[in-house]
Amino acid sequence: LRSVNAVLPPEIAVLEAEAAPAGFNARYDAVARAYRYRVLAPIGAVLRLVFLPIIWLWRRWWGKALLFLAALPFIGYFILWMMFARGLPSAEALLTYEPALPTYVRDVNGEPIQTFARERRVQLAYEEFPRDLINAFLAAEDRTFFSHSGVDIPGIISAMWSNLTNPGRPVGASTITQQVAKNMFLTNEVTYTRKIRELFLARRIESVLTKEQILEIYLNQIFL
Repeated sequence: LRSVNAVLPPEIAVLEAEAAPAGFNARYDAVARAYRYRVLAPIGAVLRLVFLPIIWLWRRWWGKALLFLAALPFIGYFILWMMFARGLPSAEALLTYEPALPTYVRDVNGEPIQTFARERRVQLAYEEFPRDLINAFLAAEDRTFFSHSGVDIPGIISAMWSNLTNPGRPVGASTITQQVAKNMFLTNEVTYTRKIRELFLARRIESVLTKEQILEIYLNQIFL
């Protein structure tokens, strides 16, 4: 009320003061003080704790360099996201994944008499695949499948170093999740653009599906 009266003309401020009930100003001041001490004071303390070191660093030339280096990964990720990740399909579409299964023509007794299909395949649940088959694919394609989050960073670094030092056929580092992203959403073109989009999609898939669901889609989709 006091802050309002400070900007009102004198005659209106007097009317407002006369219209206020007895004890209103005291209660208002008590509520305002409690709000400042219980809400604003902790927020202010946290902001000072966060921004005072940043301000102290920003006043020094080497501090500016450190802050820039610290912000560089976030800036780079944002630029990559703007260039490659916008417009990518939602990984939630895989929750309703159904492979192209054969169409069966049945007789009056329900017995199949003819099958039409571009690919002869059978859809299996994760539990129906033999454990030896799963272990074989994990050993050949992605040994760290159950420990990474869709992208195997050490594997990518190792593959890059191997391709730089050893001429010949390039070594890949795609995880099973990345292969699912490529087979379900992207094409087989060999470009850096597709590879970066594949990385973003792999992280999205890992945030939506479990490891078992990803393996189930992978084993149902590829040619065994």
